[in-house]
Amino acid sequence: MVAKAGTVLDIKTYIRHHPRFGYEYVPGYDAELPQPGGGRYRLRINAAGLRSNRDYSLAKGLARRRLLVFGDSFAAGQYISNEERFSEHLERRHPGLEVINFGLEGTGTDQQLLMYEDWGRNYEHDAVLLLPFLQNIRRNLVDARAAIDPATGQSILIPKPKFELHGDRLELVNVPVPNERRPAAAGVGADDRLAPGRAWKQWANRLPGAAWLKQWVGWLRPWEPFPEYASAETPGWRLMARILDRFIAAAEGRPVLLAPVFYVSYVRHNMARNYWERFRSLTHHRNVRLIDLLPAFRALGPAAESAFFEPYDCHWSPAGHLVLADVFSEELAAQGLLP
Repeated sequence: MVAKAGTVLDIKTYIRHHPRFGYEYVPGYDAELPQPGGGRYRLRINAAGLRSNRDYSLAKGLARRRLLVFGDSFAAGQYISNEERFSEHLERRHPGLEVINFGLEGTGTDQQLLMYEDWGRNYEHDAVLLLPFLQNIRRNLVDARAAIDPATGQSILIPKPKFELHGDRLELVNVPVPNERRPAAAGVGADDRLAPGRAWKQWANRLPGAAWLKQWVGWLRPWEPFPEYASAETPGWRLMARILDRFIAAAEGRPVLLAPVFYVSYVRHNMARNYWERFRSLTHHRNVRLIDLLPAFRALGPAAESAFFEPYDCHWSPAGHLVLADVFSEELAAQGLLP
């Protein structure tokens, strides 16, 4: 498998199988790895399997407030060192606040729910910050995710747990998660195949002036890359909403801050905001607060590109994590969650 110029072929030697979550970070892993576009970052995993430079006690101890963070690679800080992440920025800005980042790359909201129920709740905490990536509306529907085989460099599918919705009841399947690796079409994950018109969009993006055309068309009719958010009745959203309902209930009244995560295209173009309407429907729960990250990134203007690893990768750069730290500091203060 050949990576395009400037990108990083991430073979994920720091990931191992987990029978319930699908996979986990390798405890004690510590190495320097390449960044997209050049440079290096340090990835350190603590003894419990969390991306962190230190270990945590189950009790808060000296911390006056403790926040648990759940999400995928965006929350975990893909391609940046631990100390450059928003979670560590928050701790440095607010003495007495401890932030435990459970972010695990490539995970769906279903896996993050299991991590909170089976693992995260063991840590004494005051609030939960959940960053659901928009793509997760598809990840939740599948029982395997795309990855690279460290031995062969080929595209494979790594099994994961999955919830099935029966009426309003969630049923967990594919657990224990099989420890097997199935071949996958190069560059395509199981959830990517659910994308409507995927082949047509890939062809259109290669046309001359495609970026300009998308910008112009977007102002006439905002583009919706995830039609699953267009209605509250789509199978993808119904499953996502039920998973989030269960996540919120598991918090047992503690504040749950929801901050939906998007691609850089939402900053560049006039994209449809159907996802916002869907997530806003969850605010009927009294302990839920919805955080809109988009205005903070758009306020950067042309400098917004520097908040992502564009054009090499979609994740937030160190500059992007500073933006997040600003937004979350303000929200934590508004909710009375700072020490």
